[in-house]
Amino acid sequence: MSGQTHFYVAKNGEQQGPFGLVEIVNKVKANELALTDYLYDEVKADWVMLIEYAALADQLKNIKPSAPPPKAGGQATPQSPTSASSGTSAQVQAGGDSTSGPEVNAEASDANAEWYVLKGENKFGPFAYTDVVKMLQQRVVFEFDFAWRPGMDTWMRVADLDPFSNESIQKLKQTLMPEIQEVFFRRRHRRVNFNSTILIHDNHSVWKGQGVEISSGGAGLVMENSEVTPGQVLYLHFKPGDGVPPFNAICEVVSKKHVEGVKDKKAPVMYGVRFTNLNPSTQKFITEYSKRSDAA
Repeated sequence: MSGQTHFYVAKNGEQQGPFGLVEIVNKVKANELALTDYLYDEVKADWVMLIEYAALADQLKNIKPSAPPPKAGGQATPQSPTSASSGTSAQVQAGGDSTSGPEVNAEASDANAEWYVLKGENKFGPFAYTDVVKMLQQRVVFEFDFAWRPGMDTWMRVADLDPFSNESIQKLKQTLMPEIQEVFFRRRHRRVNFNSTILIHDNHSVWKGQGVEISSGGAGLVMENSEVTPGQVLYLHFKPGDGVPPFNAICEVVSKKHVEGVKDKKAPVMYGVRFTNLNPSTQKFITEYSKRSDAA
């Protein structure tokens, strides 16, 4: 764990602090800071969202909504996309029951609602719709995490929610609302094109992949395995490619480009992975390598 005890915090582009962790938690509780604000992590030498800083996670997850969203049968399970996108809104009561309400514009309701995010067993929120989009863009929330807003019967995977589809996010990006510019202000990690053969294994079997792009935070690759799922941990061996020496990495799958009609297990599918364990010298090399001009 980092020995860092005090942190600078950035809110709306303005730097504050330094603050201790307890003070940051109290400021979140007092709504002086949001979970989507940033602190400077000296280990990563980068700004990270409060919600993703490990030392804060256990304390911040206890800041729960007064009326927690329901879980279907006590478990967070994905439902069909239509159950969250219908034109009928349900008002969720404190006891978790719902009653039918009048018809509303689903798109407007999604954009104006308070959203909650479930990552593992940790519940966070409420967030504005644009905050969730921002966390998706910066890989703080992933498509395999769950989300809920008042009007939904249960938690659903982000990947199954129309408001967070690529089409909906692109529409949002094209608006001229000033607050949207901050949502898309930068990629978390600069990506560059990268061509390398990759050997992949999951402690059970080994298969091949081909690198497409790389950054200090992860990689995009095509795997010859259509059964890999977001959230899965994989061990990757990158062979030399495009001036990058061979290296090993433990990765978590964060995205999958689904291909209709694929039934062959060995069919090539595009995946995005983030590095969860990378040699520091390799991390430094890739950071420098990603400063090349041919950003993806």
